[in-house]
Amino acid sequence: MQRTNRTDVRAARVFVSFALGAITAICAAFLAVGATIPEWFVIVGRWLPALVSLVVLRLVVLPGGLARWWDLRPGGWRRLLGGGAVAVLALIAVYALSVLPVVALGPAEPQPGSALVQVAILLIPTILAFSLSTFGEEVGWRGFLQQTLTGWGFWRASATIAGVWVAFHVPLHGAMAIQGTIDWLIAATSTVGLFPLGLFLSAVVLRFGSVWPAVFAHAVPLSALNLISNVDNLGAGTHWALTAITAVLLTAGAALLVHGRDQPADADSENEASAADAPT
Repeated sequence: MQRTNRTDVRAARVFVSFALGAITAICAAFLAVGATIPEWFVIVGRWLPALVSLVVLRLVVLPGGLARWWDLRPGGWRRLLGGGAVAVLALIAVYALSVLPVVALGPAEPQPGSALVQVAILLIPTILAFSLSTFGEEVGWRGFLQQTLTGWGFWRASATIAGVWVAFHVPLHGAMAIQGTIDWLIAATSTVGLFPLGLFLSAVVLRFGSVWPAVFAHAVPLSALNLISNVDNLGAGTHWALTAITAVLLTAGAALLVHGRDQPADADSENEASAADAPT
């Protein structure tokens, strides 16, 4: 198996330290001054990982340009659009399938058809608009960080990235819960639910060789909860059950996407890593 270059791992460590430190400091500042975290910060804050990666690229000498480390090469329009469509449709299918058991066996009620039709009509333009925000996260997590951990193999690397992604959201969701912006239960389940979503998005990047399909999938403007009409009446058990079902399906989706793809995406990447690991 390909080994990750020590310089790449050092860059990954610096990136993680800076990203977690920055979001923690910002959220602590909001709490310290008693200012409610505004909605615009949740959107703009997604660019923090991208900005941190730019800083790290200035501090740590890494071969290749920004297109490589952000994994921006789409591989042609057909691959770009096809990969984006597969990722988006697969994610929506996971959310829909997750809701079925809690609707059939529990107190959850599905959204009316009229609401779902409205979402479907606005789906593509909404994804394109939200992609302006999710791009900042994906090029940081599934772009830069995933590139630095390529030699770890998919599951080890993606689990690490997903774990850091969860940790990145803990200060934000915790601060918002303290301020009463979101419910503690929603904060907990949504934070935990990021781990399997991170596995899925990493698998999307590996499968299609580009960060772009993950950008589009991350921009899907709904979750399993959005497909339920009486969310406020659901108990904690139902929330956690829905989170668990979604996690299983997302992990299964990740496994299907990366089946047989746990090696470097191309020979050039393998050769670069071998050359970097060779003694001097």
